[in-house]
Amino acid sequence: MVPLPLFKLASLFVRHISKYGANRIKIQAHEHPSLRRIAAKYGQTIHQITMRVSVASMRDVAAEKRAKEKAEAPTVKTAEQVKADEEKAAAKAAAAAKAAATGTKEKVSSYDPSRSIWTRKFRPIPEAKAVDLFADVLGDAFVLLVAGGLITYEYVKSKSKPDQNSVRIAELAELLKDEERRVAELEEVEKKQQLRVEVLEKALEVLKSERATGKLKTA
Repeated sequence: MVPLPLFKLASLFVRHISKYGANRIKIQAHEHPSLRRIAAKYGQTIHQITMRVSVASMRDVAAEKRAKEKAEAPTVKTAEQVKADEEKAAAKAAAAAKAAATGTKEKVSSYDPSRSIWTRKFRPIPEAKAVDLFADVLGDAFVLLVAGGLITYEYVKSKSKPDQNSVRIAELAELLKDEERRVAELEEVEKKQQLRVEVLEKALEVLKSERATGKLKTA
């Protein structure tokens, strides 16, 4: 009868229970004030990392490099292009002078294609979403930690057990040795029997020769 895999059943049960623990962590992240502050803070950090990874994975560095080289390549401008550039420069100077006169700052775009993705700051998400994000990551990490602990325990337990194949091979080797020993004993017995037969045959030959020569005395 095959024994029940109790450890595997227990590990499945623990993994199922760990999901409830993860849900409990998510609830506490919303209800507990100090934990909510921590979740909101690190949720924004996780959001920034996630956005940077997403943008970096979609970014085509080679295409940006080619576009930059093309833009920086010297070209001969026409009269219309020179006039348009002068008008843009004049409009920009007028806007800067107006902003300086009124005391307002000119809005400058923070996007810079040459800037590294990993130093760029993205727009933060609302606090509730940051808490949800941190709670999801923390809950998933708890489930993963439980599963990793069970896998590690099962690995250590399996390493401590003797290898069934090695045990079976050792048993077969012992049986083979016993069989060889038994065969050797039978060969030894056969040799002794053969020796006895040879002795008896010699004795019979002696008796036959004595009868033939008449040296055997009859009773």
